[in-house]
Amino acid sequence: MITGYRLQRPICFLFQTANNRSKLKLRYEQKYLGCRHTSNNYDDVKVKDNIYTIPNALSLSRIIMSPVIAYSVINGEHSIALALFSVAGFTDFLDGQIARRFPSQRSLLGSIIDPIGDKMLMGFTTASVWYSGLMPSWLMCIILGRDIILLSAGLAVKYKSLDKFSLKGLFNVADGTIEVKPGWHGKINMCLQLGAVVSCLGAPIWSLQDSSYLQGYLVITGVMGVYSLVQYILTYKKVMGKIHSKPHWMEDSKKKS
Repeated sequence: MITGYRLQRPICFLFQTANNRSKLKLRYEQKYLGCRHTSNNYDDVKVKDNIYTIPNALSLSRIIMSPVIAYSVINGEHSIALALFSVAGFTDFLDGQIARRFPSQRSLLGSIIDPIGDKMLMGFTTASVWYSGLMPSWLMCIILGRDIILLSAGLAVKYKSLDKFSLKGLFNVADGTIEVKPGWHGKINMCLQLGAVVSCLGAPIWSLQDSSYLQGYLVITGVMGVYSLVQYILTYKKVMGKIHSKPHWMEDSKKKS
């Protein structure tokens, strides 16, 4: 599901005055996240988020299905696991379409649980397929390690752009300051990874364990994963350079001391 928070936010947002930044945040949440506010002053805003939406229900179902799929893979029920994985993947496509076409179905909660559902689905399935000996260890490390590194890089950018440090602010997606949109390499990598997981999961069903074509495809997936990771790291490095050298809250604490 692609909701408002996952849309690109301009870097110039970082260099607005405090008053203008508050107005931008307010306008952004109203337009893209579908949030209703009780005040025009962002500092006094109380967000009323619509959590009862179809995309949220689909994302929640994906979160619930993830450990079930992993359990099925580990117990050798590959057909059931493959069917559930296909259904979960379809829910990801469906909630995205609904959120795009119907603004009333967008929500702040959806912008949080949708990526969580995606990562849980890929994480649980990849780990269980590797544990069952259907995926090589090096590919599992690339797929899961890439997600961990990108998550850490995103938190680092968020940490550096905070006006005042707090754990709530660090993990508050509604107050995000910048987004790195997926490039062509990220989209191709995601398609290759999905294909790799499905192929490994279906290998016992289709008798592909010793297929040279499958092994070649997995190598291509691994190479693309590393290339995509390097490109994202370079992008995050540029982003970090455009943010003020030190967080405002660190500068303020030094002045007080």
